Amino acid sequence: MKTIRTLAIAGAFAASSALAQQYPTHPITLLVPFAPGPTDTVARVIAQSMSKPLGQSIVIENKPSAGGILAPELVKNAKPDGYTLLIHHIGMATTPFLYRQLRFNPLSDFEYIGLINDVPMTLIGSAARTCRRRTSRSCSTSSRRTRTRSRSRTPGSAPHRTFAACSS
Repeated sequence: MKTIRTLAIAGAFAASSALAQQYPTHPITLLVPFAPGPTDTVARVIAQSMSKPLGQSIVIENKPSAGGILAPELVKNAKPDGYTLLIHHIGMATTPFLYRQLRFNPLSDFEYIGLINDVPMTLIGSAARTCRRRTSRSCSTSSRRTRTRSRSRTPGSAPHRTFAACSS
């Protein structure tokens, strides 16, 4: 009986010490897979609003790379303790279709925490230009065909692929 009581007290002590540990006990790192820009701005706003209730600072680290594949790899390889997080966009879902070999699986290597924002994407052109995306995929000005141009900071990104699909 004394052994059972000792084990029960030890178990209660272990449980209470586990409950006493607070999260977070040190700063959290939030990786952004791109250079400063829209995703970085969202990360900084989120970090600022999260740091006060958590009682810890959130350090933003930009890890720009082709299609944003470096930061997810770093998060995958980080200790799974909740202190290294990733903010990403639709590119996380399209990455497997763009790269033959990835060092991470977007579906199984991560625990998705939640949706931060919903950003619609639009394709906008001059009022004089009409696009017939569903029929001939050609863009024209008046009756003559013209060359269509686009600019994208991130080749392979969702906006870049959207324009490529429309103009091909």
